[in-house]
Amino acid sequence: MPLHDDRPPRRLALRTVTTLALVAGAAWAVQGVTRTLAPSSDDARALPGPQFGAALLGRLADEPRPPCRFAAGTRMAYDVVGETRVEIDFARVSDGVDAGANAQVEASPPEAHHVERRWHLDLLALAEEDGAGVLAARIADRGARVIGGEAPAAGSSPALSDIFLIRVDERCAIREFGWRSAGDLDAAREQQLLAGGLGFWAPADPTRAASYVGTNFDATGRYAARYHYEDGRLAGEAVSFSLGQAVARGATVGVEILGSEIAVELADDVWFASLSSQRELSFTLAGRSFGTHFRATRAQRAEPVPFAPQIDLADGGWSWGVLPARPRDASADFAEELRDLPLADALARYRERVAGGKLGEYGGLLRDWLRANPGRTGDVLALLRNGEFAGEQVARAGLFWALGAANTAEARAALVGVLREWPDTAHQIAAAQALAMVERPTAEMIEVVAQSAGRDDLHAVERGAMALALGALAQRSEAHSPEIAAQARAEIRGWLRGTADEAQLGHALLAAGNAGHEELAADIRPYLDHDSATLRRHATHALRNMSPETAYPRLEERLGDADRTVRTSALETAATLARRTDQAPSAAMIDLAGARLTHSHQAEERAAVSLLGEAARRGDARADALLRGHLEAQLADPVRDPQRLATLARNTPARWQAER
Repeated sequence: MPLHDDRPPRRLALRTVTTLALVAGAAWAVQGVTRTLAPSSDDARALPGPQFGAALLGRLADEPRPPCRFAAGTRMAYDVVGETRVEIDFARVSDGVDAGANAQVEASPPEAHHVERRWHLDLLALAEEDGAGVLAARIADRGARVIGGEAPAAGSSPALSDIFLIRVDERCAIREFGWRSAGDLDAAREQQLLAGGLGFWAPADPTRAASYVGTNFDATGRYAARYHYEDGRLAGEAVSFSLGQAVARGATVGVEILGSEIAVELADDVWFASLSSQRELSFTLAGRSFGTHFRATRAQRAEPVPFAPQIDLADGGWSWGVLPARPRDASADFAEELRDLPLADALARYRERVAGGKLGEYGGLLRDWLRANPGRTGDVLALLRNGEFAGEQVARAGLFWALGAANTAEARAALVGVLREWPDTAHQIAAAQALAMVERPTAEMIEVVAQSAGRDDLHAVERGAMALALGALAQRSEAHSPEIAAQARAEIRGWLRGTADEAQLGHALLAAGNAGHEELAADIRPYLDHDSATLRRHATHALRNMSPETAYPRLEERLGDADRTVRTSALETAATLARRTDQAPSAAMIDLAGARLTHSHQAEERAAVSLLGEAARRGDARADALLRGHLEAQLADPVRDPQRLATLARNTPARWQAER
């Protein structure tokens, strides 16, 4: 019988920190979750929404002005009241409920919170780019009070008054936030949580009634919401919700919407005149309810307070996206029975699970054993160094994954030791890649990876792997350790400015692309015009994680490059950027991509189709027409190319069908 079948069930202690993680998952968009919902519309005009709201729909020439386009300098202000009520009692599900994967539940004391918070929001329109407006925002916190309890009212939080940015599309949906990279990240998280409660999706045409479905309700992107609009008033409700994460290993949480509604009054030249939204969720484990979460937001247009921020969007100091929840120390997350499990038995179970082929299972087992027995991390490394996993490539890779994911001081020190002292290059590269997984990297980690990337005794490919790991470290640590991310970017910047070796410059550009920070844009830019086509291609690819405002103009220039591989990279990067940010490329880029549909190398043609497909999905009529014409030409050709047709099928709107 398999070894893991003989183990006693693990007891999952669902405590306060788990409760907070659960509520955060319900109230906010947890990173790394993919939505599969494809919204539809009564008039067949709605398209799948972006990471953070509904997708922009294209406008025909005779269509009216969309509801949310703001001239630079437009001022708006809102008074907002938010209400949150949380009730969690794991005792309801702790009596013998199997949470899956040999896990059971232990209960922490029940919790109940009911809080009202008031705040004022001032907005100033800064710029408009490809249909999305950037709003400078400032919150004046007016404090919170506990409802139905004896706790005193909480005072206002001055940190919330720091300037932040909101990118709002033409249909009023929040796309993403901007925050100062070196600022107070906890305050930025709270700003985003508060402002996210103002999310909704307006109709594409505010002059006529419409009913449609989208993924913007409460601005989390986790709801499917049904809307109806008529005479300037929008009403809707959430019809489904995806939590996207478990509250503990092996525990699957069910979510039910008990009730929801949203009502918005639109007005000219402002985001909205008034908004009221609320929803209540019920959480279940193994089919049994253990808690509810209620959230309501009411916002009313108010008089703006004097507000004149001096903001340079191109100064390299802004980060864009949605900040994840504050990371917690996961090193204590393990089953208690693993403390007494001998290393030999742990490795036997590990190898058995490796045969099953699921990294989360075999790597997760070893990760948890390392957390339960941090003092024995050295024993595992000693076995590895003595050839224990020779010829077991998957098992060895899983071991390094476990070391990176364990997030214990011992595991981090072990990985640094491998990089500094071990002679085997394959182990060193694996250690560098594992360090890129660490939740809270240290300055020493940045230093040792950067030193390894510059070693003359390594092959160019090996140095490149080290450089990529440093870029990943910079990107991963940006949201919670900005000073460490800045240190990593400084190393990358030094490479870009301090060497003439083409191979090393290529590695530095790839690392800069992994880091994906606006601060590096100025250092990447010179290589977009370099004499070397290879460096131009690397520099083009390095723009993939930049903002559309930074990347699209540079990519547009490279679409006219004399080298085919550079043009292909520019097309691929622009498609990636459109997909990641849900922001369509410029009209000039559409025309340049259209010119590459014929008489081009197959790779360049595929990249052009991919970019036009992303633009067409976001309502670009010109891209739609170019793809339609290319499809018709392919279907009319007596010798049809199956690969071309397959590429078109993947990248054209679903309404297109080839006539038989």
